[in-house]
Amino acid sequence: MKKIKKNIKSLRNCLKKKGFSEKNKYSENLLLCMTIDEKSKVGKKGEILPKKPLREFSGIKPGDNVFIEAQPGRLIINKIFSVEELLEMPIISQGTAESIEKEIEEEVKIQEKLTNDEH
Repeated sequence: MKKIKKNIKSLRNCLKKKGFSEKNKYSENLLLCMTIDEKSKVGKKGEILPKKPLREFSGIKPGDNVFIEAQPGRLIINKIFSVEELLEMPIISQGTAESIEKEIEEEVKIQEKLTNDEH
């Protein structure tokens, strides 16, 4: 348990250094410095109860809506953000959809060139 608390504290410090404030805990999904894991059991009725450190780390609280994706042998749980939460998130890029798309295309070309130069 001490290790998990230390990991959460370390993640928060990392996020602060990157410019994310404590009030924007959900922005941890945008910049992942580390992950944590912990064993949980499936209840008799099929319910999954993640322990408190996992809930705190992910920013998922009782009553939140989540999207669950099933793959063989695993479930992936993602929080569904409210409009208010989305509007409070830090802006990671500015411009029109077209200008952002152009920037992405240019970055892809640069990365492809770098990859080809390495081989």
